Amino acid sequence: MSTKTLITILTAASFTIFLASPARAGLPIVVASDDADNAAYAPQPNHNWSPINGGFGYNTWTPLADQAGGGTYMEGVGVNNRQVTGNFSFALFAGGGGYDISRPLVNPITGLGEFDIITRFDIAASPGAGLVNIRAGNNAAGFGAGELLSFGIVNGNQLSYTDGTGFHLLPSGEARGSEWGWNIDFNSITGTYSGSVTNLGGGFAAFFNGNFEPGGNNVGSFAALNSSTGNNQNVIFDNPQFSVPEPGIATLMGLGLAVFFSSRRRV
Repeated sequence: MSTKTLITILTAASFTIFLASPARAGLPIVVASDDADNAAYAPQPNHNWSPINGGFGYNTWTPLADQAGGGTYMEGVGVNNRQVTGNFSFALFAGGGGYDISRPLVNPITGLGEFDIITRFDIAASPGAGLVNIRAGNNAAGFGAGELLSFGIVNGNQLSYTDGTGFHLLPSGEARGSEWGWNIDFNSITGTYSGSVTNLGGGFAAFFNGNFEPGGNNVGSFAALNSSTGNNQNVIFDNPQFSVPEPGIATLMGLGLAVFFSSRRRV
């Protein structure tokens, strides 16, 4: 067996294992992370958190242009005690319309990466949506601009996700009000991902995978949306984190991928 063939086989196997192992402990190098308990947002609760660049690895929050009527607040101690972790969490209220906001990475991820976030959807069943997505770039025109994958609740009370093959409902049963931990492992070059969602209070958990929506070969931001119009319709989230593999692993996989595509071009 030639070295080229061996590298191709090992790299393909590595990608298969990477995408098929949602229970993995996580990629080791955290490149961006934030939480509402961060000292940058003091004194908490700081309801006007969007102009603040807390945590590390991110640029400043970017309010998006396709929703109006809602805004930001900080959930937690002394508010409604509906935070998802720690004492405080980021939150969006819908008000008379809706609100969405994105958070761009300082360095977009090309290739292998992981995104983790905790959510709570305190929203009405219909109409409207409470969603998080990961995006190529950081287009401020709207929540769906550059979207690669979105997940949350849309016009109902069950969890769902939207990827390159469309809208998919998860059999979660009533999902509003619970704390949900989401994990998305991805390869932005191949446009593939493997995801998991877990009720942090116990009960439902699910795995899902597929292809990204078309839109780019990097992950440059995440965004959150609340379009459930009305009072007391809130989307709460915290601990958004991006991770990448050790440089040696990424280099090996990149080399194998290059060899793979080079050999395909010569066939």
